[in-house]
Amino acid sequence: LPILDVRMLGAGRPFVVEVKHARLVSPTAAMAEAAVNEAAGGVMKIHKLEPCRASDMTALQRDAESHRKTYVCVCWCDRPLLLADAEALAAKGEFQVNQKTPVRVLHRRAAATRPKTVHSLQAEVLNPHYFKLRVCAEAGMYIKEFVHGDFGRTRPSMRSLLGGQVEILQLDVEGLEDGS
Repeated sequence: LPILDVRMLGAGRPFVVEVKHARLVSPTAAMAEAAVNEAAGGVMKIHKLEPCRASDMTALQRDAESHRKTYVCVCWCDRPLLLADAEALAAKGEFQVNQKTPVRVLHRRAAATRPKTVHSLQAEVLNPHYFKLRVCAEAGMYIKEFVHGDFGRTRPSMRSLLGGQVEILQLDVEGLEDGS
């Protein structure tokens, strides 16, 4: 399977960085932000950087799984797609997906089956074999594997829903919402 970089669009998402062995004892948040943005050369940008307490990290981890994420991806299917396929996906509404730990992360994650919720699907057929897919799903869902099926380890998947081989070509996180 191809390596795929995922972009975070929209307002971004919170993150925590622990600085070890800092050469400057007390860099300001503005100094750290400027250094990261300069080093990134426009590929990414951080803003609103501020110092945090250990309890902030705990809260960030606790709250992460309660979010909904909206993803937009460009996909390819080996069989020609019709408008009826897009309509059938939208009509599915909310449903559960069972995901075994993906093959690509088994070396660093425990083998388990995790139920995740897809809140909605919207597909736009671009031409007979290419489509744009918008997925609103529970945080923690492996979207790449939901699309291609991960050798049958994710059920249902776009592969099983469309009845053909499906590959993901581009993936963006469009938004992050508090799911509570």
